[in-house]
Amino acid sequence: MLIEDLCNEVYNLARQLVPDGLAHGAQGNISACDRETGLVAVTPSAIPYNVMKPEDIVITDVFGKVVKGKWMPTTEIRMHTIFYRERKEVNAVVHTHAPYASVFCITHEQIPPVLTEAASCLTGPVPVAPYRAPGSMELAQIVFDTIGSGVAVLLAQHGLLTVGTNLAQAYDSTLAAENTARLVIWARSMGSKVITLDEKVQAQVRESYIQYYHPVANQ
Repeated sequence: MLIEDLCNEVYNLARQLVPDGLAHGAQGNISACDRETGLVAVTPSAIPYNVMKPEDIVITDVFGKVVKGKWMPTTEIRMHTIFYRERKEVNAVVHTHAPYASVFCITHEQIPPVLTEAASCLTGPVPVAPYRAPGSMELAQIVFDTIGSGVAVLLAQHGLLTVGTNLAQAYDSTLAAENTARLVIWARSMGSKVITLDEKVQAQVRESYIQYYHPVANQ
């Protein structure tokens, strides 16, 4: 894929954050990596989504050094590029301040896998990374260490981060974590105990999602 096309994908997804209720203003950040060139398309720092243009997307290398663009990349660039250097299957990172997921960030509680949607798009409970200063290498490292081989992690007092083989997959994981968090909160507001999916069922649903969830042409 041409890096320009990847920039457009990042831009289009970034513009979706606000209508999907995952951010406001310039909150959060999105990136995608082109493995052939080693280039990363990433949202710029502090530019609100409602005025952002495709040409505002910044191109960096996998160490966060700007290759092309008139703006500085997101201040969380370290938290993105560590995945491109250390996990070769990861080609997209989505960081949001999703409000329901963020409730679990301030209670330091994992988001439990209670839905088949969560089992499909996540890899078990969403863990919480201990607090580190925003934008720091310490934050990038603790997030990377906490997520392990998974696809989603909560940042204490901060927000949600998901990764994927592409932007669509990473974004699906963001939506699944946020929707699960919302329903868990609603269930608890009713005084009800939530029931998590059996680990074996989670694994089966996840495998089915990876193997079969894609468009199929009508023969």
